[in-house]
Amino acid sequence: MFADLRRITAKIAERFKRRFYGRTFNCPVCHFELAVVDAGSNRLLVCPVCGVVIDIEEVYGHAVPVVLEVELYRPQPKARIHPLATHVPIGLYPFAVLGAVLLAAGSLARPFLPAVEPLLARAPMIADATLVLLVLSVGLSILTFASGLWDWNRRYRRRSYRQIRLKIAFSILFLVLGGLAIALHASGAAFSPASGLIDLGSPASIVLAIVELALLSAGMAVIATLGHVGGTLVFGK
Repeated sequence: MFADLRRITAKIAERFKRRFYGRTFNCPVCHFELAVVDAGSNRLLVCPVCGVVIDIEEVYGHAVPVVLEVELYRPQPKARIHPLATHVPIGLYPFAVLGAVLLAAGSLARPFLPAVEPLLARAPMIADATLVLLVLSVGLSILTFASGLWDWNRRYRRRSYRQIRLKIAFSILFLVLGGLAIALHASGAAFSPASGLIDLGSPASIVLAIVELALLSAGMAVIATLGHVGGTLVFGK
């Protein structure tokens, strides 16, 4: 079953990648996947991972990369703040999502399983912890985003790689989704501040809880994509 899910996910990712990246090729040295449109008007492209200068030749409609030389000077900061800073949002956000899922599950189980009532007494604490985790994750992602822009400006010389464009767009999207989820959770409109649960007697509360869970799920997909693309820029393919 997991193998089938991986294949389905890989097909979806490949389709998305083709639409966003366009034609691609692999660096002959580190095998990192690069987009043809990232090359300049002189058909030259510097690999962001290994630093080789590539000339893209068109041979019978196929992009054939030819290594010309290596970029000798590239800033190598001793403290790589951006890769380190990514661990905090990526590590905290799933626990915030888990907290919201537990609260939603407890809300649905409460009418049918009276035995869970003692456990639900901790729901307000879980709701507060979920909010704290959301604020920390989204708030610290601003530092991650800023350090990533610094890396792009200094280490990659603001070259317009499709991978970095994707990371910038998804970073902004994550901040928007996270900010909306924080505002909704903090308002108490989705999960009651008193009980920490969804008020199943209120249609508005149910709808807003669904919206919050949808925002958190979308944020999870976004941050997973950011982690994957960022990992390839650090470690290659």
